[in-house]
Amino acid sequence: MNDNPAEKRRLAVLERYGIVGSPAPADLDGIVRLAARVCETPQAAVNIISADEQHQIAAVGIAPSVCSRSDSMCAVSIKAPGQVLVEDARLDPRFSSNPWVTAPTGAVRFYAASQLRSPERETLGTLCVFSGQTRSLTTQQSRALEDLASLVVGVLDLHRHRQLVHHALLAADQARTELERSNTALEQFAGQVSHDLRNPLTGVSGHAGLLAELPAVTQDTHAAAFVERIEQAAARMNRTIEGALSLARFGGKLDITQTDLGELVRDVLEDLRAGLTEAEAQVRVGALPTISCDAVQMRRLLQNLIANAAKFRRPDRLPEIQVSCANDADGWDLRVADNGVGIPAAERSRVMEPFVRLDSGTQGFGIGLANCVRIAVAHRGTLSIDDGIDGGTSVTCHIPYPPGLG
Repeated sequence: MNDNPAEKRRLAVLERYGIVGSPAPADLDGIVRLAARVCETPQAAVNIISADEQHQIAAVGIAPSVCSRSDSMCAVSIKAPGQVLVEDARLDPRFSSNPWVTAPTGAVRFYAASQLRSPERETLGTLCVFSGQTRSLTTQQSRALEDLASLVVGVLDLHRHRQLVHHALLAADQARTELERSNTALEQFAGQVSHDLRNPLTGVSGHAGLLAELPAVTQDTHAAAFVERIEQAAARMNRTIEGALSLARFGGKLDITQTDLGELVRDVLEDLRAGLTEAEAQVRVGALPTISCDAVQMRRLLQNLIANAAKFRRPDRLPEIQVSCANDADGWDLRVADNGVGIPAAERSRVMEPFVRLDSGTQGFGIGLANCVRIAVAHRGTLSIDDGIDGGTSVTCHIPYPPGLG
C-alpha cells in the first residue's frame, strides 16, 4: 500500500499532524457529541486512517479504539469521491462482509461518513455517524455532518500550529537575544506565523458560525452552549495570536492596560475545562485585583501555571489548586499553588530554563515555565517557585507597580 505515490503523500501529511498515538485535542469530544445529536444517531466517531490501522481518536456511544485498517469501514470511505451515506450496510457490497456489519451483537446498519480533508486536500480520515437501525439523513443533517468534518480539521490544524508557534516564538526570543536580529526579520516571522495560524482559526470560526444557525443547534441549549464555547475559544486564541505577534513585531513591547485578573482566570478555566476534570471543582480563586499589565501575556502565564498545577497532580489525593494575588510596597504577587507532586528545591531554578522536564514521561515540551519567566521579566518582574500545599508547588509572579504608583 505504501508504494502508492498518492498514499505516500497522504501519510506524509498525516504524520505532520502528529495525532496518531498522541492525546487528541479535547474539543473533538464535543464535536462528535454534536454530530450524534444533529444526525440523531447513538454513535459517532472521528477516525484517523494510518498505513495499517484505524484510530478512533474521539467517539460517543462507543469506547475509542484501534482496529486493523482492513476491518475499517472508514478506510473504504476515504477513497470515495464525497460523503458516504449507507441506509443499510448489509445491502452495500462495499460493507456487507465488514466485521462491523456482520458482528453478532452491536452490528452497524446505518452509516454515514464525511471525509477529513487537510488544506493540502489529503484525506486524514472521517467523521462518521452510525447506528444499529436502518435509516437515512435529511439534506440539512448531511450538510451539518460536512460542516462538522471541516470543523474537526480546523481543530486538528490549530492543535498542530499551536505546538509550532510555541517553538517558533521561543526560537524568535533566543535569536533576538543571541543574534540581535533586526526588526525586519522579526516582522517577516510574525507575518508567517499570522498566515499559518489564522487560516485554520478562520475555518473554525466560520464553521462554528454556520452550526450556530442550524435549527438542531438553536433548539438545543446544550448544543448551542457548546458552539458558543468554540466561538469564544477561537476569539480568545485570536487575541493570543495578536499579543504574540505584537511581541515579535515590536521587540517585546507590552500593551499595558488595567486588567481584571479575575476575568482572566475565568477565561483560562473555561479554556482548560476539558483537561481539569476532577481538579475543576478544587480550583479556589481568591479575590483578584485589577492590575496594570499586558492582558494577553498575563493570560498566557496563568494558563501555563494552572495547566501545570492540574497536570502534575498526585495520584493518592484529590487535586487542589489555589489562585491568589497579594500586594506589598513594591507591587503585586500573583500566585498559583497546588498540592501536587512538588518540585525539589535543588531543581527549581533549572525547571525555569527552556526544554527542561523533570519527568520525561509527562507530555509537553518543557517551555511553559520558561515562557512564564519571559513574561514576568517583560513586566520588569520575577518568577519564583516555593513549597505549595502539603508538599506541592507554589509559583509566584511578582509584578512591580508602574512608575509613580509605588
